[in-house]
Amino acid sequence: MNINYINIDGIPSVKSYGFSGEYNILVMELLGKSLEDIFQSQQKKFTVKTVCMIGIQMLDRLEFVHSKNIIHRDIKPDNFVLGLGEKSHIIYVLDFGLSKKYRSSRTHQHIKFNVNKKLTGTARYASINALKGCEQSRRDDLEAIGYVLMYFLRGSLPWQGLKVHKGEDRYKKILMTKRSTTAEDLCKGFPNEFVEYINYTRNMEFEADPDYKFLRGLLVSVLEKQNMTYDFWYDWVTEAPNITDQIAIERYIKNNTDISLETPSDDKKDKDRLPTDNDNEKENNMNPNKYSNLNTITDASTPAHNSEIPKVNNPNNSSMDNNNISNTSVGRDDSLDKKDGKKSKDKKKKDKNKNGDKDKKGCLIW
Repeated sequence: MNINYINIDGIPSVKSYGFSGEYNILVMELLGKSLEDIFQSQQKKFTVKTVCMIGIQMLDRLEFVHSKNIIHRDIKPDNFVLGLGEKSHIIYVLDFGLSKKYRSSRTHQHIKFNVNKKLTGTARYASINALKGCEQSRRDDLEAIGYVLMYFLRGSLPWQGLKVHKGEDRYKKILMTKRSTTAEDLCKGFPNEFVEYINYTRNMEFEADPDYKFLRGLLVSVLEKQNMTYDFWYDWVTEAPNITDQIAIERYIKNNTDISLETPSDDKKDKDRLPTDNDNEKENNMNPNKYSNLNTITDASTPAHNSEIPKVNNPNNSSMDNNNISNTSVGRDDSLDKKDGKKSKDKKKKDKNKNGDKDKKGCLIW
């Protein structure tokens, strides 16, 4: 059985699995130290260059995970580690124990917004909405990355070490401090691109498709303005990295970032989002032969030093190698797939309305 159906740098590969007596066994590739361990060894400070290179790779990893219909929900330095040997410059994302599907693998129907949820993840890096008890989505993973990057730059975050008196809710106090800390205050003394990053992620809608290219471009812009090179020469590296594919790195940076500092317009956001049934109907009415496969999408862009990521040729194809991360390592929301068949029938009836029905909150229901 071929279990290495996801072969991408930055995602740990599974070598084998099975059981022995009462124990389940999972064998994965050996990896190096976590970013938290390295951060502590560097007197709890990283340079701007190192933080930007880390951030670009973290965004790469999340874009790939999100393309597989999964949100991580526990972004923190401990869950990002370095590779070993020839891959010592590559940052891996770990620990999908709290992960969840945010949309159906077949229909790409997004989970519904909900409130009064218990916090899942680490309060220090959790998004404001997650601390408020809102259902998490892609925006929360990305906001958490922003707090991780500022933690690396500052050495600590304003809501760390808060004194909690008896009877006080620690999470509520962290939420109050986080909400009252503006992006400008949080990023004071550092390039303005970090302010833009925090503001962009904080203002995202629940179901919004993130502009990963724009966010990466903010970090690349910092490197360019300060005449820094994306060369994997991190703060903890003592010798020049043995990277022979520098041309591929530069090509990747050029093709997978947008260094424009303007926040994406609504038109751009509409262009980048996945097509909906209404979009399909409008296009087909205009020109029935214009698109033969509107539902075809591609996965996230490949990180530096990696072969092409397998493409999702058809969202309706639920084969394991194209649409799903292993169920053994990711918490699934089975209710989405179980109801897909019923929902697809109900959707045909509701498509008669131009814009669908709306609930009391004004959210579109399909």
